[in-house]
Amino acid sequence: MAYQKPRNFDSPYYPYEKPNQFTSLKGAELIPYRLLTYLLDLPDKYGYVPKDDNTRPRVRLAKYLWYDEANPLAQPLPTPDQKRSLLYNGDDVTLSTEESREKHPKGYRLMGQIYTKPSETDARILVKCFMTHAIPRSDLKVILGVDFQIITNYALDNITKSPTYSRSFAIHQCLVEALHGVDIAGIGTIHYSKPIHGDSGYTTYHSEGDQIYSDTIFAIDWQESGTPTDVVVSW
Repeated sequence: MAYQKPRNFDSPYYPYEKPNQFTSLKGAELIPYRLLTYLLDLPDKYGYVPKDDNTRPRVRLAKYLWYDEANPLAQPLPTPDQKRSLLYNGDDVTLSTEESREKHPKGYRLMGQIYTKPSETDARILVKCFMTHAIPRSDLKVILGVDFQIITNYALDNITKSPTYSRSFAIHQCLVEALHGVDIAGIGTIHYSKPIHGDSGYTTYHSEGDQIYSDTIFAIDWQESGTPTDVVVSW
């Protein structure tokens, strides 16, 4: 009788075989959430507490997102609860109740999706993070593109009482400083580099209405590890 290889009912690929460990992108679907929670710069269980220091890019980013008035960098660092309130919650898309509006007084300003009509239509300041063009270099290596789209109302883009004229470009600068070259555990190293990903770079444009749009695209040298999310934000 010819030898028959035992059937592996535990294989996720049954009844077929996957003889080599190819890249599966497992965990890549979490990248927008993980990057946004990193940018929130929240206290953690190990005792880390962010300092109100404008030399830190995530501090400046929080102030540009929270404060609509002149010279936002002169204001105190938003509290952890204030920063959490900026993060989009898909269970309450339109902030339709008085309670939800109180919980998110600035509306949603950080979003891990390419488009949600209510938030984009009402946006005063909005940063969206979503995956874009993925480039498979080999069976084992993938370069991922991640797009940070910045939307500002024209009336807020010019920051008065400040030499920083464009809020959009200031946010772009904070993103580059906070992300470029950083190795995010379970994701890989973030690059702002066109040789690594052809889409990488910065573009700006305007809508037919009152909004100014810009895109900052990074490259991720994907490292598949299955590492879970670092931070779970409770809205």
